[in-house]
Amino acid sequence: MGGIFFEVFSSMCPNRAETAFAPIELEIDREAGVASARIPGIVDARTEPIRNPVTGEEHRARIVIPRGFEFTEADVVNTASFSSTAPDPLLTFTLEGTYGQLNDFDWSP
Repeated sequence: MGGIFFEVFSSMCPNRAETAFAPIELEIDREAGVASARIPGIVDARTEPIRNPVTGEEHRARIVIPRGFEFTEADVVNTASFSSTAPDPLLTFTLEGTYGQLNDFDWSP
């Protein structure tokens, strides 16, 4: 394994499942605040812009961390839907209307 994130994950999760090989369908438009990710039979996710609870108008909010180690700027979005139907029951769950973010990231050492 390489990189700090994977070192942390491996120390917290010593049991490893078999690697799954599957196509990943990914569409992202950060400017519009929309994205979708799909791994057939495993994950289906969709984001949308956050909205003003009174007017329903789209908001644009960002998190800026000038010297961030994971990212330096992220767009805050609404996770409209997320479902995981992995074979392991512990990884099967759904989310709706939760926090999400879209950002460029660098996981290099």
